[in-house]
Amino acid sequence: MKAVFVTAIGTDCGKTYVCAAALRELVAQGRTALALKPLMSGYTPDRLEASDAGRLLLATGRRVTPATVAEICWKSFVEPLAPNVAARREGVELDYRDMLAFLRTRLAAHDGPALVEGAGGVMSPLTDTHTNIDLAADLGLPIVLLAYSYLGAVSHTLTAVDVLSRRGLAPKAIVVTEPSAQASPAAPFIYELSRWTRVSLFAAEFARTEGETRETGARLAAHLFD
Repeated sequence: MKAVFVTAIGTDCGKTYVCAAALRELVAQGRTALALKPLMSGYTPDRLEASDAGRLLLATGRRVTPATVAEICWKSFVEPLAPNVAARREGVELDYRDMLAFLRTRLAAHDGPALVEGAGGVMSPLTDTHTNIDLAADLGLPIVLLAYSYLGAVSHTLTAVDVLSRRGLAPKAIVVTEPSAQASPAAPFIYELSRWTRVSLFAAEFARTEGETRETGARLAAHLFD
């Protein structure tokens, strides 16, 4: 089994879009790919396919039902807030050990490539006791770090790389996205990052669509799982 943990320098970097692109390419190659989204906020049961877990399931060629969502998502919340805050507001206690067991069980049962998508950025809280970096460290998975260009993003990206490396989690790839139509182009940002890091850099040049992501998915899938 090969698996990676997908996180970002902050929120709204396009983790689900990038994961879906890689998953679709893996499926196109005839491989059985697994996607896991342990915590999900902003989730409404009446729009299953539009949820993060729903899009990941579709990318792996699976039907989207409440049961299949529950297979890849440990807990979900309606309010679009940090998972620990959303859980607190709903009166739900998040047990980190239970979440870790949920993920380990599913990863152990899967023989093919797998992606675990975190929530928010590297240091974003998942529960009231643990952050994304804690989960990545406990799972022991290679890291895919997402970033996009804005004033200060070089600093934020290098800070994320540094804190990951201090936990023995040097990123296997940095994917630079264009998460909105107003986002700055990926290429100049990649050039600047390349002056400061030797981590492999990929451009995901799409603006909140999944139509033109095949090339990105193919390159990322090959880099991570071949």
